[in-house]
Amino acid sequence: MLDDLVGVIETLQKRIRDHGDVLRQNEIRTRVALIDPLLRALGWDVADPGLATPEYEISGQRVDYALLGAEGKPAATVEAKKLGENLAAHRMQMLNYSNAAGIAYAGLTDGNQWELYEVFKQVSLEQRRLLDLRILDTPAHECALKLLLLWRPNLATGQPVAAAVPIVAPPAATVAPEPAVTVVDVPPAVNSPVDVGWSQLSNFQYQTGQKAPAMRLPDGVEKAPRYWVDVLVEVAEYLVRAGHLTADRCPISAPAGTRYIVHSAPVHSNGKDFIYSRSLSNGLFCEVNVSGASAVSYAKTILQHFGVDAGAVWLKLG
Repeated sequence: MLDDLVGVIETLQKRIRDHGDVLRQNEIRTRVALIDPLLRALGWDVADPGLATPEYEISGQRVDYALLGAEGKPAATVEAKKLGENLAAHRMQMLNYSNAAGIAYAGLTDGNQWELYEVFKQVSLEQRRLLDLRILDTPAHECALKLLLLWRPNLATGQPVAAAVPIVAPPAATVAPEPAVTVVDVPPAVNSPVDVGWSQLSNFQYQTGQKAPAMRLPDGVEKAPRYWVDVLVEVAEYLVRAGHLTADRCPISAPAGTRYIVHSAPVHSNGKDFIYSRSLSNGLFCEVNVSGASAVSYAKTILQHFGVDAGAVWLKLG
């Protein structure tokens, strides 16, 4: 089952990358291309009346899906939105639907971001959230593991349990413990890596058709981005680790226009939502609907914003 689920997730990741602009146009396209296939892979065939009820009526309103558990009673609702829509504006509506119908779990998705909540738990919204996953930002095997909360044999029990990491994680290699070291607060090294083929970000020029490069960041962390936009994201994450990029120092604007590169909310200065955002490790949002050339340019911009030399970031094309 997990292998099949991983295959479906990889297909959905490709659809989002290749056809995101089309899928952002309306909810129906998102449901057909992204949401329905994943629900089927999780055991909820939305065409089977014994498993799911699309457009389920609650107090005169309709929720997009009711996922049916024991005796045909809804185990959860799922509210669907078009790809890229800001889900925060719909969370309370989603919870109110399930609460009114006495349904214990409520989900919300735009086909890429998936959230699941415990409806009746008397804690904050954040503490009720069981699942918060972005398919495009997460390796397929990790996605599959987290999405097992929505797997029908699990969710239909009425008490879904998160899967343990070893289910899909590869066996860890046995390594000797590293000796303790004393951490000294010194400026990051900017010397060129020892091996050849590396270029400083400050001098790097993007060319169409190139594959995303390996990265070496000022704190010594190395990354192997799959896409050019990851160059921007990894630079932003470095600035988070270094303590530069915080909510009180946002937003960070693109060189021209009304677009933000990073902000505490996925909204540009003109009030329009980020077309596609990625959450950073400290909860900030990075606009990732950018070309490869812009990803390189914006990475330089945010480094310059904090006075960090772009020459301290190294790139190596494969």
